[in-house]
Amino acid sequence: MITLNQIIEWSKPHPIGGGARRTRIATDAIEFSIVGGSTGLYGNFENTFEVAIFDVQSNEFMTRFFHPEGGDDVIPYMSGEELEELVNRLIKDKDFQVR
Repeated sequence: MITLNQIIEWSKPHPIGGGARRTRIATDAIEFSIVGGSTGLYGNFENTFEVAIFDVQSNEFMTRFFHPEGGDDVIPYMSGEELEELVNRLIKDKDFQVR
């Protein structure tokens, strides 16, 4: 099981700077982009996060497929609890990489 603390611990500086962070978690089929912590990004990367899900092969957004209630390519201000649930529901016991 992937925890919120691991998502934060695995983060790297986001290229936009200003204290922004990002964590990328991928399987052979999908990749999570989890960002926040700076102006221009949704979420503070502590309690809330901006989340997008991509198809690894095509690099197209798949967020709406896995989170249709969001209705967009990114999920703004997703809570840490919701993020943990979504990541673990989709990753399950599959091999994953932190990028």
